Amino acid sequence: MALRLSTWIAFFVVGCGGNDDAIPDGALRDAGRAGVDGSGVAQDSGGDVDGARRRDAGSMLPDSGGVIAGLDFPGSAAVDTTMRFRFTSPLPIYPATYIWRAYPRRQAGYYTAFFWGNDDGVGDLSTFLWAPGGGADSYYGAHPYPRPPPSGTDHDWEISVVQDDFTNGAVEYDRWHVQALVVWGDSAGKHHVFYWDLPSTDATHRVEYTADASWGERAPPAPALTWGDAPWAPGNEVWNGVLRGIQIYETNLSLEDVMAEAIAPLSTSAGAASIWYLNLDPIPTDITDKSGQGNDPEWVGSERPALFVE
Repeated sequence: MALRLSTWIAFFVVGCGGNDDAIPDGALRDAGRAGVDGSGVAQDSGGDVDGARRRDAGSMLPDSGGVIAGLDFPGSAAVDTTMRFRFTSPLPIYPATYIWRAYPRRQAGYYTAFFWGNDDGVGDLSTFLWAPGGGADSYYGAHPYPRPPPSGTDHDWEISVVQDDFTNGAVEYDRWHVQALVVWGDSAGKHHVFYWDLPSTDATHRVEYTADASWGERAPPAPALTWGDAPWAPGNEVWNGVLRGIQIYETNLSLEDVMAEAIAPLSTSAGAASIWYLNLDPIPTDITDKSGQGNDPEWVGSERPALFVE
């Protein structure tokens, strides 16, 4: 994240491989193509709201009466202080799997889908550069990265880790993406792979990075899993668009299990055994854990995203 220092978080799977042939076409390929305007009204390219509902990024998941909901973040320009929620007792940084649905809208500069990292409330570079010697450690995130930084209005999908930003694939705005992150460590290092547009899993639709094995071994002063804004640049890296369909597991699921869990949460033995947080339809007044594990996040400050519902 070195390029972010001047300004101061899909499918992110660390270390998984695969190709489109392994993906069930009907379930995920048709998901996530609806359009959403700033007021939260979803339509497909032909203006067919019913068709958009069928193709929404969450439509393959269980819901109540066909209604889906999410958190509609307004972007950095519309936020005074910060707009984020966080888990202050997060799952271990490695291994983990994150699955979510993202609908990005264009803005200048940085976004945050989520970060695992330090969130001590100070809200400046010291929150990021807390490690001995004035560096960063034990964090990662997956989101759009500006082209060019720091204030470009075009973006590429990135993994943010080891004070750097690794990108691959241009962001397409105003449509749904089913995304995931799987991260884990072994003797070869700390592995990260970000699949940013399931069901596509080929080399042009993922970002991969393996850090040194020593990365992520030190606990931050205030470890947290934070969604919607960066804790070291509050108000400056706010997501612009909708986030919903959040599933978090405390293991590195196989790609096969990731795909199955994205279609039907808790449908695999590995997913059911490792689920840590689940909220398919979060709303500003209810971001509580629906997995039964009791891992409820909290809002930081008073600003909230709008309700997205369709």
